[in-house]
Amino acid sequence: MKILHLGNLKSGIDTYVRNTVAMADERFEFVIVSGADDNSKPYMRNGEALKNYKISMYRALNPFKDLKAVCQAVRIIKKEKPDAVHCHSAKGGMIGRAASFITGTKVFYTPHAFSFLSAESGKKRAIFLALEKMARLNSTMLACSESERELGIKEVGYKEEKAKVWSNSIPAISPEDIKRPEGLDPKERFVISIGRPSYQKNPLLMVETMRRVHEKHPDVKFYLVGVGFYSPMLDEMKALAHVYGLDDVIKLLPWLSHEETLGYLQQSLFYITTSLYEGLPIAVLEAMAMGKAIVATDVIGNRDCVKDGENGFLLANDADAFAKKACELIEKDELRESMGKNSKTLFEKDFLIDNRIKALEDIYLGNK
Repeated sequence: MKILHLGNLKSGIDTYVRNTVAMADERFEFVIVSGADDNSKPYMRNGEALKNYKISMYRALNPFKDLKAVCQAVRIIKKEKPDAVHCHSAKGGMIGRAASFITGTKVFYTPHAFSFLSAESGKKRAIFLALEKMARLNSTMLACSESERELGIKEVGYKEEKAKVWSNSIPAISPEDIKRPEGLDPKERFVISIGRPSYQKNPLLMVETMRRVHEKHPDVKFYLVGVGFYSPMLDEMKALAHVYGLDDVIKLLPWLSHEETLGYLQQSLFYITTSLYEGLPIAVLEAMAMGKAIVATDVIGNRDCVKDGENGFLLANDADAFAKKACELIEKDELRESMGKNSKTLFEKDFLIDNRIKALEDIYLGNK
């Protein structure tokens, strides 16, 4: 069976595609269609690079470029003749579903957090939601968490039979996957988060939280890893940290190799995420795989992998609440270690891709 993956393949979406194409069994063949500015490494399967087409697909809305991308996608689908197209995120979903509708190809759509969740105003939300509804066409939603599936049915209008779920899953992390960060003092105590400073990640709440934590634990620092290609709130985050005198407390690190990112994660006390919404966060799964307690906002995606009071805390969007639980984990070694162990157990039970890949294969094959 041939599957064609289409989308702006960056960050967690890149990880999702990279892991699934590598793990699927020999019945499957894969083709990759990515955006023109996606500069990722080749997608590998059985030691060989997969065929990867680039099309005129960019993050920003642009009617001319988007129409061009649909035409390019149609030509690729007609050439490759996949049994199904699996498109990813808002832009990839729009282009992939339109091209699949034109060619009469079976299509799956994984939102990885619906676009309307990113809207900062009611008007924008209504527009993005209307676009999601229009783009449903003949697609089957393949949500990356149960919460995302429920939202797709309730808000976007997918019928139950056209709304499936395959929870984000990753491989176990081995010592060979981890690179010790150069210049990092092994005795340094710090809390970590991974992701670009953007509306979704709610970085100003991170700053407000760490200001409160710093008052009680001045030796504990905060590392934000992944300040890279798209960080629209970086300057605002830096400015607020400077106002609070936290320039040396809050460390903003660029987009690192996956191995080095895991090195920072391994050395951290615990993982924190202040996101306003998620699909199902790969970074949280990696923290769980490495046995870290999680402090997270109680939102879609986070609540699918963080069990409040068991492997971490699910909290309201409130700096005092975040600081209180962060301080509790800093001060109570046994609690932190117990929650970390629970994280690893939950990961191995529900999110280890070795045990989950067959469920995705069954969905592709129409067995689920």
